[in-house]
Amino acid sequence: MNKDQKIAFCSFLRSVKFPDGYALNLATCISADGCNLQGLKTHDCHILLQRILPLCAKTLKLDVLHRMKKEIPIILCKLEKIFPPAFFDVILHLTVHLPDEAILRGPIQYGWMYPVERILLTLKRYVRNMARPEGSIAEAYVANECLTAFSRYFDDLDTRHNREGRNKEHHGVVLFGAYKITYLENDYDKMIWNVLNNCKEVEPYIEMYEKELECEGIVDIEKILGKQFPSWFKKKVTKKKEIDDGLYALACQPDLRVKVFSACLVGGVRFYTIDREENRRTQNSGVMTEGTHNGNYIDLYGCLKDIIMLQYNSDSRTNRTVVLFRCDWFDNDDGKKQSRMKDDGYMRSINQGSCWFKDDPFIFATQATKHRGSWRAVQKFAHRHLFCVGEQETDIQLSYQDDECVSFEIRPNEGNLDNEQDSGDNPVTIDASVVDELHRQRDLEQEVDGYESSDSEDETSWQYATDGDEGNTVNGEQDEEDDKYT
Repeated sequence: MNKDQKIAFCSFLRSVKFPDGYALNLATCISADGCNLQGLKTHDCHILLQRILPLCAKTLKLDVLHRMKKEIPIILCKLEKIFPPAFFDVILHLTVHLPDEAILRGPIQYGWMYPVERILLTLKRYVRNMARPEGSIAEAYVANECLTAFSRYFDDLDTRHNREGRNKEHHGVVLFGAYKITYLENDYDKMIWNVLNNCKEVEPYIEMYEKELECEGIVDIEKILGKQFPSWFKKKVTKKKEIDDGLYALACQPDLRVKVFSACLVGGVRFYTIDREENRRTQNSGVMTEGTHNGNYIDLYGCLKDIIMLQYNSDSRTNRTVVLFRCDWFDNDDGKKQSRMKDDGYMRSINQGSCWFKDDPFIFATQATKHRGSWRAVQKFAHRHLFCVGEQETDIQLSYQDDECVSFEIRPNEGNLDNEQDSGDNPVTIDASVVDELHRQRDLEQEVDGYESSDSEDETSWQYATDGDEGNTVNGEQDEEDDKYT
């Protein structure tokens, strides 16, 4: 790239905002002249390669790899008609084997040298005695492993294994920052219906009310559910003598006064409203959730406007609250003439100038996942410190060693191999001289092992002396008290 292209690329990196804790602020890594990047860590380089510049991918398509395997030799043959023979070196020939390697190995992150280079740099920093680098590396590596093992048993000490991160992972939703108490009269019924419609305990009552509406001949059942179901559900539940406390609290509806926050933590993920992050270098207002449109499941992208907490009936033991996100959902309907979303295979861009689902702006805080995005690029991603692991795993076969090993019957063959009759179990037959030679080698190895174990002096132990003992030499004729220098 020329200088103008470098300046344009670095200017683009200055404008990129990542979620909190996802990557480094790349604007701090741009040089003063605005042409170079410096001080990038390995994770930041991966972000450039996999997110900003789609130079490598996490998944591969086998049909594309098989097509490349067929077309690469043909392309090279055509290039031989244009370029001289000196142009075709071993690097160009390597492209013939790349599809086979990708099919066998998978994506490049399972075969590149970055992890190996990182561990080699760590081992290189262990060296303190340049005359004996192997001893320094071995001593420091063992010490590091011991400290790592011991630190896992100290719960009351702050170690790198139990140190809490910036975004602590808690059960439920953690609200922080100042809040305001207000009345949302226009959206009160919508919030109540959203809470009831997403509770599994209320699903039997919704099905019951739908059957009643079908018997009455109501056509627009969905519209009637949102308006009349909360009052019907309240009457139905209050008539029962024995009812769960949580279900009774849902039926009684929340307080008219709601608390509006601007920041929260949901499962270790930080969310900000769009007004709060206006002057920040991170972007935490992007929200993505799954929804249905015209009978199809689609991804809905939007921005977070408000974080609302509803207060239900509570007691001294239980505080019943529900946290909702009010969002503006961007229109990404592909059925329209002018599509609001563009997807080139690498980046997905969406137009934020048009919104839809204005009558249904609420979702549970636990239903939201994060995306980062006139037009903006939106991407789904997983946080570095969070892993999607199921609570119950079934049908998993672990690669343990079998308790029962399959053995072969070995017997000496004293007769003619041609006249030997095979038994029903098809045993393996070998010559008697081979068995005698194996017994002789085993006895010889046992004698050598016994001789080595009886020798209490290691002639090479002086090579691994520490820095403070470099002036001390251990002679084979010294007393046993001198062994402390090794």
